[in-house]
Amino acid sequence: MLMLAQVANGQPVSQDLPAQDFSQPPGTEGREIAFVFEDGPLPQTTALLLDALKNLGMKATFAVSGENVEFNPGLARRIVAEGHELANHTYSLPNLKHVSPADLVREIRAADEAIVRVTGVKPRYFRATNGELSESLRSVVEGEGYEVLDCTLDSGDWRNPSSEKLMRGILAGAKPGSVILAHESFPKSAKSMPAVFDALAKRDFILCTVSAMHPPGPQQGHSATAQPSNPLPRDSGGSAN
Repeated sequence: MLMLAQVANGQPVSQDLPAQDFSQPPGTEGREIAFVFEDGPLPQTTALLLDALKNLGMKATFAVSGENVEFNPGLARRIVAEGHELANHTYSLPNLKHVSPADLVREIRAADEAIVRVTGVKPRYFRATNGELSESLRSVVEGEGYEVLDCTLDSGDWRNPSSEKLMRGILAGAKPGSVILAHESFPKSAKSMPAVFDALAKRDFILCTVSAMHPPGPQQGHSATAQPSNPLPRDSGGSAN
């Protein structure tokens, strides 16, 4: 569960407030899909995506890096203010095939600290860079109190497709309950997304956050100021597979 703390002078107040409401309006159940936008926030693309979603009155999940949150704090706060969801996407976007468990913990905690400090939000989900996470590293993520965010449909935006090909692929693959992977770090594709959103809306899909489709159970609450309780694992010097 995400907790939103009041922010004064960019610093979260050390108190718990009611969780962000990611529920959908009555009568919209059964046509929800969720976009997960990775790698931001970025000045070239985040505002464009937020404007398009705002025009439709719809939401998305933004898997942000701690470093980019610090570089673009206003955009990070806008994501939260407009009712979207943040997910932890590491601090510096490393290739997780080449990090140790200890390195991953440092990345998660550094990103977590940056996100909470800038936005007052404690994310529920962790999204792996490139979506690649070994079972051992998945256990590390869960040990840090995060749920692993897996996507069910790859938009293929990273292949630099034409706008038409990007649209066709998403429309062909989208179905109720889809979690669609996309990126803020590919400006050409990001600029095509407003048209994709419009086409999906015309097909009666509701774009929402991942948490709106999968409400957390009563034991999955997060505090906006909670710190990981697990000690930093000992770094054996080897990299994870």
